[in-house]
Amino acid sequence: MKVGPPNRYIHDAGAKGNRPPPDKSREACIMHVKTDSIVVIALCAVIASTLAACTTAPVVKKEEPAPPPVVQEAPKPLPPLELETIHFPYDLAELTPEVRESLNRTADKLLARPEVKVVVDGHCDERGTDVYNMELGWKRAYAVRDYLKKMGIADERMYPASYGRARPAVVGTDESAWSRNRRVEMSEKK
Repeated sequence: MKVGPPNRYIHDAGAKGNRPPPDKSREACIMHVKTDSIVVIALCAVIASTLAACTTAPVVKKEEPAPPPVVQEAPKPLPPLELETIHFPYDLAELTPEVRESLNRTADKLLARPEVKVVVDGHCDERGTDVYNMELGWKRAYAVRDYLKKMGIADERMYPASYGRARPAVVGTDESAWSRNRRVEMSEKK
């Protein structure tokens, strides 16, 4: 038996060649093949038209303009605190009633801005020795710090220092200059 592509006209294993079944004539076989071809072509046409109907052109969306980007403004920095300078009598580190009023205003400002840290600098006039004036400057700085601490300002927010007579506010050798140099200056720590 010959091996090859399957032949639908071979009806038994012993048949040879490409013969139609015995009950059909050659013309009937040709008609049968034509009919099958027409059916196949018609089926292909139906499938093609069905597929064409299913596949549509991609939908192009009309792009709308993007909304403008939201610009977040950086928070405006708060203005620096204006803290009052505290003045002291000669050779003292005591807080007078006027000084306490000034420190109450300072405490209110610091309580309103808990993120602010403060440098508390003690100063003296030019009279006395360097060592004595440095110690007196420390006493003045700590007197102010301790009062603010009693008013509710955290100790970690205050940085006392002493400059003694090294940084005078006013240069002079009379009481008007000396009285302005005996002070505690407070400023925001950077």
